[in-house]
Amino acid sequence: MGEMDSMMRPLTEQERWLTYSSSPQSEQPQPHRETTTLLIPDITMKEKQGPVVGIEEDVQIIIARLIGGKVSRGVISIVGNEGIGKTTLAQKVYENSMISRHFPCRAWVTVTQQFDTSSVILQIVKQVMMGGGIAEREWHPLEVMGELIWKIHRLLRHKRYLIVLDDIPTPEAWNTLQALLPQTSNGSRILVTTRNRDLLRDSGPDCYIHEKRVLSDEEGWTLFNTTLGFSVPLELEQLGREIVKKYMGMPREISSVGDLLSQKPKTLEQWSRVRDLINHDQLAVHQTLNTTAEELSPEAKACLLYFGYFHQDYDIPARRLVVLWVTEGLFHQERGNNKEPPESVAEKLLMELIQQNMIQVAKWKPNRKVKSCRMNYLLRDAWLTKAEDAGFLQSRRIASSSGSGSGSVKIMRLVDRFDREEHCFSHIHGRDTLKKSSFREYYGDLRSFLSFDAREGPDPGEDVGNFLRRGIARGCFKRLKVIDLEGVFQPRLPESLGKIVELRYLGLRRTYLGMLPSSIGNLINLLTLDLKQTKISTLPPSLWKIQKLRHIYLSEGYRCRFVPPPSTSSPIDIQTLWGAFVDEKSQVEYGLHRLINLRKLGLMCQLTSLKQEPLAEWIAKLNHLESLRLKSIDEMVQPSNLYLESLSSLKNLSSIYLLGRLKNPIVVDSLPESLTEITLSVSELTEDPMPKLGKLRNLRILNLFARSYTGKIMVCSSDSFPLLRVLNIWKLEELEEWIVEEGALTILMELEIRSCNKLKMIPDGLQHLVHFSELKLTKMPNEFNERVTEYERQYWSKVAHGPSIISKD
Repeated sequence: MGEMDSMMRPLTEQERWLTYSSSPQSEQPQPHRETTTLLIPDITMKEKQGPVVGIEEDVQIIIARLIGGKVSRGVISIVGNEGIGKTTLAQKVYENSMISRHFPCRAWVTVTQQFDTSSVILQIVKQVMMGGGIAEREWHPLEVMGELIWKIHRLLRHKRYLIVLDDIPTPEAWNTLQALLPQTSNGSRILVTTRNRDLLRDSGPDCYIHEKRVLSDEEGWTLFNTTLGFSVPLELEQLGREIVKKYMGMPREISSVGDLLSQKPKTLEQWSRVRDLINHDQLAVHQTLNTTAEELSPEAKACLLYFGYFHQDYDIPARRLVVLWVTEGLFHQERGNNKEPPESVAEKLLMELIQQNMIQVAKWKPNRKVKSCRMNYLLRDAWLTKAEDAGFLQSRRIASSSGSGSGSVKIMRLVDRFDREEHCFSHIHGRDTLKKSSFREYYGDLRSFLSFDAREGPDPGEDVGNFLRRGIARGCFKRLKVIDLEGVFQPRLPESLGKIVELRYLGLRRTYLGMLPSSIGNLINLLTLDLKQTKISTLPPSLWKIQKLRHIYLSEGYRCRFVPPPSTSSPIDIQTLWGAFVDEKSQVEYGLHRLINLRKLGLMCQLTSLKQEPLAEWIAKLNHLESLRLKSIDEMVQPSNLYLESLSSLKNLSSIYLLGRLKNPIVVDSLPESLTEITLSVSELTEDPMPKLGKLRNLRILNLFARSYTGKIMVCSSDSFPLLRVLNIWKLEELEEWIVEEGALTILMELEIRSCNKLKMIPDGLQHLVHFSELKLTKMPNEFNERVTEYERQYWSKVAHGPSIISKD
């Protein structure tokens, strides 16, 4: 017995759990985590027992994957760094009542980093076999492993099981463990948590990998406050937010420091002392991060260095990073699927850097994509120096304003921040003291030029225009790929701009520019033209000479008419057309129909219903379309009729915005299940849309704006909207009653009701929503607000999960 006894001893010392029932109503024991050093550090116990923030949607996504899908055995893997909350997420899923009802046989096994096959087998034996009603005398630890595995197979092959394998360290461990569990055709599932991103990468179509994201700044602040158990005093808020930011959205660390500070006096001295201790402890973290960063692939390093462009306190829009990385070709397409657009590959690269704690998320979009981010402050200074030393960015340390030139300085990437201490300042904003040869020495190899000159008035535009004009005249900029002038007021682009033939990205967003140079058609390598928030209302016909053009962003407010490419032009592969104005002169039938590879489409239409029919036919065939925004207006710029055909075949469509009276309301009944965001405005639907929309299992954001629905009653039935997080109901002028049945809107977090003057009361069903955090009432009658206040006093004031209520006139 000696050797086998020693193998069994951990099972008697460490608590495990199994839920096995013959009926869905069986009582389920609560799981408990052991805290032995080999398996889980003490902090995990606190992580499980403490507050949970920001995982509600993750829980629902994983539940949907576990319960839905094919009948063949499926694998779901939760991936992320240590301390990010993988085990907490898995526990929340495991404890969910839907899971306990769906899987008659469930077991949880925690795998050690010092993986031992026999130990894990015995854990499964004890849970599955004893939990399955097999008496202890029917099995014995002396039995050989092969016989124990056979017994596991015999018991599980006829049961729909869920086995959680927590913290699998290596692919070898996974291959061993998954072979222990039978391949069934009854919907059985294995749920894995791991830090190893390559663990299941080649596991086939029945495997789903779920990246556990870090918390945003606000989610981290919410978790911190919740852990503290009190609201942070105003005089400590700035210091508290500084402390939270240092932990880069990692829930375990934020909870730990919140718990520590909850036991300290609420004074600046005590909180500053904790902050200083964190700084001291993070010296080691800094070294670890630098080591990890050094081990990144060359392309990932280049993407990381790119953050040096931006000021340390600037929240960088992810869409800006992605387009710059793609334009400069900082990574190889081989990283992704050949059919995958490079923008998707860049987004994955960004997520890799976030998961490695190199990059901190400032804001998440409701669709789980990054909205804005910044570089980890522990890395920034060192890597900014690396970027300068490697010539990736121009150095602030070169004193060259004298105009003599150094003869050895070649700037590849130029950032203008209107900072007098930067050596390029006088070249852009001062007197032109550089000789032609010196100018060429500096800027002859320039690859990208970004300006962050946000001054008001004409000076920024004139300075940038003069700099570009001088550079082109002096034979520079022949390798320039990026000109990003976002936010620079009305840059005076020279007519000679067309000579920068290697240019791939021209970013003029928020410049309020009025006209493009006619020579733009000579930019034969241009991929992206961003004219959002400009005053440009006409595009030069020469634009269609640019055969490589892929992305066009126009300014919707200035109704920039889209004149399609002539039928005689070369084939084009436009993937983004956003903000274009289409009217009777736009030749929809013979022009737009040539654009068949669109992924993003945003149009403002001024067309009769008859003229809209060919437009609707064309849209219904855009199989690659991911985002659609359609507005129909009349000559007085008022909402008009909008005709659409069924969009059910658009399997990649994730976001849709429709403004106009839907002449074919059945389109709402046939929206694709891939949708995550829907906005309807002035649709004038007479039938309650909620029964149809509630069946869209991936929907996260729903906006029902003015007159989108004209009925009196609206009902959200049980089990509808399982992933909806944000719901806005605005100006439904006839709505009197809204019913939310129990089991609907289970993870709703934010609700705004605006100018629904006939609505009598909020639904009683809202009291069951445990994640409901914010109810905003805007321009609602005083009587309505008073009833909500009384409702809050009766129900939400007595529970921990009541929302904050904001009333605005």
